Amino acid sequence: MTSDSTTTDVSDVRPAGRSGRRTRRRAGWTMAVAAAVLPGFAAGAQSAAADPAGYYLYAHGYLSDGVTGFAATDTGQPTPIAGRPATGMPNWPQAASPDGRHLVVAPTPNPQLIPYALGAGGTLTPGVPLALPDVPVDITFAPNSHDAYVLVGLVAAAVVPVRFGDDGRPVRNGPAVPLGAAMDGLGTAAVSPDGRNLYVASVPDRQVLVFDIAADGTVTTAKQRVGGGLNPLFPIMTPDGRHLFFTNELSGTVQAFLRADDGTLSEVAGSPYPAGVLPHVPSITPDGRYLCVPNMGSSHLSSYAIEPDGGLRSLPDVDFSAQAGVNAEASVMSPSGRVLWALGMDPLRGGEEVLSRFGIGDDGHLSRDDSGTRYLGTALADGRTLTLVPAH
Repeated sequence: MTSDSTTTDVSDVRPAGRSGRRTRRRAGWTMAVAAAVLPGFAAGAQSAAADPAGYYLYAHGYLSDGVTGFAATDTGQPTPIAGRPATGMPNWPQAASPDGRHLVVAPTPNPQLIPYALGAGGTLTPGVPLALPDVPVDITFAPNSHDAYVLVGLVAAAVVPVRFGDDGRPVRNGPAVPLGAAMDGLGTAAVSPDGRNLYVASVPDRQVLVFDIAADGTVTTAKQRVGGGLNPLFPIMTPDGRHLFFTNELSGTVQAFLRADDGTLSEVAGSPYPAGVLPHVPSITPDGRYLCVPNMGSSHLSSYAIEPDGGLRSLPDVDFSAQAGVNAEASVMSPSGRVLWALGMDPLRGGEEVLSRFGIGDDGHLSRDDSGTRYLGTALADGRTLTLVPAH
């Protein structure tokens, strides 16, 4: 493990060429980190409010305490938001309510859900934490912004339903619901756009589970299990709710499924599809046409056109950085669907996190925009460590 970096130089640019020995050393560091961290392979500018047409980006490091924020748009320079609210460490999950009023994080050594209210200019004000029964791994919100689901447990895992009041305070919404099998764990999840189903990827059992969500926000026991590859992670759905995808971290693939009216899944012919090494947190354009996947172990992003039947057609890969060996981990999509932001880490700076911007063409092709690159002074991107919140 690495210690938290204090470097904040946002203009650092290095040549792309490196010796083979140094490249191999970076690759070895990346694989060692991936093997050790779960779920894994196992500012010089002044603070300012966002453009009304812009959004806020929030990042935390698995091995760093605090949320780092930026006011951003699809063009121009990301501007730091004042303050760095504490999160505790290590910390995997982070999520924002769809209405943009609250951001939540969940540190692992002191299992709790910490809510923050979003204020003017994207500032974060901590609220009253909610104790959790086990190690938190992931958080996902329902479209109504009041119901959320925290996935807890490395094994014998469970879904903890949570309800947020108008004041942003989270409370338990009924009992935790076990995933169902002794080896279920390290769950990552998504709620369907209609709010009727919860989908949970279980790493040890190599399956994705389907739950029904009741009108009161509680969940039933799992009604379906579909097989995944090695380390299935980060399910994501198209905005119309017809197609679901998830990454298989150790298999280096993306699986594609059709969603029926009752929420059950059937795998698309031709699935799974090849990705890079250690594919992680994906994003889909708002029109549902393109899927983007950062690869934690191969220093590039994969992208795909989503066909009408839910199949995937590979598009050209794009390097995460001009510097070889810098790896992408998490991604978020701008509201316009014209820009993808990705968070990665630089092995030569102790795993310091790097924020990078990519344009998305009409044909779905990605192009890296180095003017948006920022080193964050936080360490180790692993899990959902990047969140985008539209400015209101």
